[in-house]
Amino acid sequence: MERDEMPCDVLFVGAGPANLAGAIHLMNLIEAHNEAIADGSKQGEALDEPMICMLEKGSEVGAHQLSGAVLDPKALTELIPDWAQRDDFPVERYVEREDMVFLTEGGSVSAPWLPPELINHGKPIVSLGRLCAWLAEIAEEKGVNIFPGFAGNDLLWDGETVAGVRTGDKGIGKDGLPKDTFEPGMDLQSPITILGEGPRGHLSRKVIERHKLDANCNPMVYELGCKEIIELPPGTVEDGYVLHTIGYPLDAKTFGGSFIYSMGGDKVCIGLLVALDAADPNLDVHAELQTLKQHPYVKDLLGEGKVVKYGAKAVTIGGWASMPQLYTDGAMIVGDSASFLNPLRIKGIHLSMKSGMLAAEAAFEAMVSGDNSAAALKTYKDRIDASWVRKEMEVAKNFHANFSGGLWGGLVKTGIQYAFGPGSSLEPFTADYAHMKTIADYYGTAEAAVRPKPEYDGTYLVDKLTDVYHSGTMHEEQQPAHLKVVDTEVCATTCKEEYGNPCTKFCPAQVYNMRPNEETGRDELEIDFANCVHCKTCDIRDPYQIITWVPPEGGNGPEYGMM
Repeated sequence: MERDEMPCDVLFVGAGPANLAGAIHLMNLIEAHNEAIADGSKQGEALDEPMICMLEKGSEVGAHQLSGAVLDPKALTELIPDWAQRDDFPVERYVEREDMVFLTEGGSVSAPWLPPELINHGKPIVSLGRLCAWLAEIAEEKGVNIFPGFAGNDLLWDGETVAGVRTGDKGIGKDGLPKDTFEPGMDLQSPITILGEGPRGHLSRKVIERHKLDANCNPMVYELGCKEIIELPPGTVEDGYVLHTIGYPLDAKTFGGSFIYSMGGDKVCIGLLVALDAADPNLDVHAELQTLKQHPYVKDLLGEGKVVKYGAKAVTIGGWASMPQLYTDGAMIVGDSASFLNPLRIKGIHLSMKSGMLAAEAAFEAMVSGDNSAAALKTYKDRIDASWVRKEMEVAKNFHANFSGGLWGGLVKTGIQYAFGPGSSLEPFTADYAHMKTIADYYGTAEAAVRPKPEYDGTYLVDKLTDVYHSGTMHEEQQPAHLKVVDTEVCATTCKEEYGNPCTKFCPAQVYNMRPNEETGRDELEIDFANCVHCKTCDIRDPYQIITWVPPEGGNGPEYGMM
């Protein structure tokens, strides 16, 4: 098949905060370099008309971005010093009040003090989607070519060196054959590819596995975050308020917590984060979010509102302990794809942005020297180690391992390490899927495993399909499913018997359903991939590891916008 080819000097994959910050910083470096050559203060050749490209699988920049988000502006200030003075900066509010609360089944206890890592007073509350759209405008003004609606489907290789990316074909039918609307993917060829695809990055995983870049770290581990934006009556939201909770509705064996942030207008976002190493095979984070919203403390804050937006996303929480080798011949990995999140602070945007900026510095040096080898790109990791990124992240390297025995033990261990330091050793942990217990081991009997569902009212308490509607998710249904299940016979037999088909619960978009098959006389798996919000929980949590998420047609998926 003949494919169009586009040569690039540097190719960024994913238009999230890491790559957008990296692209802006790279253009600044190139501009400064060319000016220095022109005025004679620097020797060498100018980098004239550089071709800097960026792929984004969403329909537009920001469409697939989902976060809290209270922004630590540290990296943003380094990149754009006057961001706070710009009239177009997309701030929702600034934090004026904050609290941390432990929830019991019917009550609440406010924390007597906030750890310094959780103090956000004065910080901007932002929509990550709107922030990325704003950064994209700046990047394009500087000459970055951004291509929304194009998913990176595969890596191009020159021997063992990454040589660019092939975008996904469009117009493939369910039978795998080209339709009349078929458009072959394009080959974007580049000596330097920067992968910033977010958690569980599709291409990042390929390069990590091929070059065993994770040989000297713990596996990447995740939480699932389910988030809603709730619109309250006019005049209800008066200031910038941040609330974090732990406890109810989760038990002491399941790690997680919630957040509530006020946004612009009379909107408030609420989200529940739950670790995907939870032992409970019936864990349903979406249902737990609805349960949380019925707690008296939360309902008193939000109960008069209505859900207007929804999203779900895996959040990498291994931090420094899960960070793979960040570079290889021809490529670097940035942002959530490389575990740049501080689980102690529940923050990662500033770390992702800084990782992109430091990768851009290594890319710039490679452009000037013509050397894109791993040895040359190692300066990216050297810069990370010498920066405030390592200083912030390394102290929390054992945070995830601390909670392997439950909430209370984890709080004690973390408190001790907070006071005396984490020590030199790295505590090991295993992948999330390995922790799920069978129905028999966790509940004893199938009858005991049946859990009551919330009583949905369709406005404040909403079911999964209603929330999928609120997410704006759309997929061309006449395409192959982008959720690949190796053996559906396992789903109908072994998984049903041992785990009760946990994918039908843990998926926050009701993609997986067991439905009666009249021919076989049993329930069999049906995949409603059109509902998929690209959270990748199934790929992470499936106990048999037979589900793989791959990108659908570019431009498909959620439309988060304000999320």
